[in-house]
Amino acid sequence: MVVSGAPLATDAGVAILEAGGNAVDAAVASAFALSVVEPTMSGLGGRSQILIRTDDGALDAFDGTTQVPAMPPAPDEAREEGYSTIGVPGTVAALSAAHQRHGRLALGQVMAPAIMLAAEGFPLPEAEAARLAGMADRLAAYPATAGYFLGPGGTAYRAGDRLVQTDLARVLRAIARNGADVFYRGWIADSIAVDMQRNGGFVTREDLAAYEALPNLVVRDDYRGLEVVGTYLPASGATVIEALNILEQFDLTDREGSAEWVALTTRALLASFEDRTADLGSRDDQAETLVSDEWAAIRAREIGGPDAPAARPSRHEDPEPGHTTHLSVADRDGMVVALTQSLGPTMGSRVATPGLGFVYASTMGYLANVPAGGRPFSSQAPLIVLDRGEPILLLGAAGARRILSAVVEVVSRTVDEALELPDAMAAPRFHPTVDTVYLENREQTTWSDTILATLHDMGFAVALRSSPSYFARIHGIAFDRTERVWLGVADSRWSGTARGPERPTR
Repeated sequence: MVVSGAPLATDAGVAILEAGGNAVDAAVASAFALSVVEPTMSGLGGRSQILIRTDDGALDAFDGTTQVPAMPPAPDEAREEGYSTIGVPGTVAALSAAHQRHGRLALGQVMAPAIMLAAEGFPLPEAEAARLAGMADRLAAYPATAGYFLGPGGTAYRAGDRLVQTDLARVLRAIARNGADVFYRGWIADSIAVDMQRNGGFVTREDLAAYEALPNLVVRDDYRGLEVVGTYLPASGATVIEALNILEQFDLTDREGSAEWVALTTRALLASFEDRTADLGSRDDQAETLVSDEWAAIRAREIGGPDAPAARPSRHEDPEPGHTTHLSVADRDGMVVALTQSLGPTMGSRVATPGLGFVYASTMGYLANVPAGGRPFSSQAPLIVLDRGEPILLLGAAGARRILSAVVEVVSRTVDEALELPDAMAAPRFHPTVDTVYLENREQTTWSDTILATLHDMGFAVALRSSPSYFARIHGIAFDRTERVWLGVADSRWSGTARGPERPTR
């Protein structure tokens, strides 16, 4: 089963499963395809987090976060777009490392669908065309970017127009032939370094050559008898697990989906948001503490029960831009992959290097306090849920900090409310900020007037949001233990798809 934010990327992963590839092969194929067909959300210049459960039960994780260069700009020089915000890209290194360790097929075969989509082009989906059109004025400030993603004379592409990316296809072919080395130490790195030097960027040839995808720290703990697995900073799996652990301290019987559940989950989320950057010792000690039941019990006592007054304000607002993409893949042997990748805001830095065809992520503008060589954390949170060691749920989302609230809510609804994954994902969502709880209010899904009134009476400031793109978009897979099949669910708030092979994969 493959679930992603773009039908063509889902198809790429399915084709690789049909060709005999495993879940990692399919995930890497879909991820590279997303860099072609959904360039507003992710790409070769971005960052990735990958969580894998192999068919023999081992867990592995790859950190492909963008990295601050050795000589970064002063904080007051960094911007949210332009050359000064660009860090060392991590997506190519992470995808290549995951494939090299766990893939079955040759990299060239795995990347073939993405190369074909770039070289031959594809009809722009309505949503992607709208996002590119909405960015047209800002993209026009960067000639190479405008040449790649705007039409003749700087006009915006329309839905259905064919987007051909010849330069990107050339870069993808080079990676398929030579691996990540050509990107970080070959001619692609040369092109990046020259462009940075000419235009005031801070990424050097040495920064690129020194970059590597790092193993990430896997964190895990149980939630009402199930094991929840994520990854620690710079990903935010520990934050999800902490929020769930706080919820586990309370009996939610007959309160699932109620105003009291919203209130309690809000306070649990705000506490876990605060703790994400707390100083609790060494990295390993901090990770162990944050996902422990002992820490959750302390925080649970502090936030009170379901009927406690409104939450105290969080010290941290949400600085992260809300555009990312996530994919989930499972194969017939039980290998599963949850993979999230991003550029930061829509189109990231908005900068593309002439001849390469992709834009770079925004890294140093809104995260300027990260030291040289550091990797800024994000709310990317690929997650796997195990029952007696076997995967029964994998998911992740797009949408900055709203990723965390959405993932916590869906896991709670599947476990506490016993909803099937499609129903849990379709249920209305909420997201707490510093002073307001935003509640989803769309024709397809909304909260009852009774719940809104009860939250108000409890002292919460509530506001309704009707935009489906505000709340995070989850792409997940559940295992149907009765039918012994994977059930893929693409979020109805986005344009993704879920599909499995139509013929045997062996």
